[in-house]
Amino acid sequence: MAAQALLPDTSMYSSGSLTPLQLIDRSRQGLSGTETGRVAELLGVTDKEMARLLNQSVATFHRQVKILQLDAATSERLLLLTRLATYGSTVFQDKGKFTRWLRRPLRLLSDRSPLDLLDSSTGVQLVEDILGRIEYGVFS
Repeated sequence: MAAQALLPDTSMYSSGSLTPLQLIDRSRQGLSGTETGRVAELLGVTDKEMARLLNQSVATFHRQVKILQLDAATSERLLLLTRLATYGSTVFQDKGKFTRWLRRPLRLLSDRSPLDLLDSSTGVQLVEDILGRIEYGVFS
């Protein structure tokens, strides 16, 4: 199989518009290791923070950047984080405001920041739910 065939079409998920089945299929195909850096930039996080979000050591994170095809679990996490970053930037209408909000402790989260929760899929869902509340004007 040619190397190009292993690389996913980034235009499909960069907008955060994947259906759940498309997300599963993309995860199973595996994303390029370079996506780790792109997602870190979308979230405005350091390599160390991104490694924590992926439940990896910093050394493993740096090795993954060079990998042609990531495993399904890492790919899924990156896709979920991409969707969250896209949604957050849309809700706040500004990437900078969103990334600052990610770091701010929230009473709703027992004074933890949304970024502290993004190392689990349940945390990603919780943060997406809070963004939905903000989007619709519900006190959060």
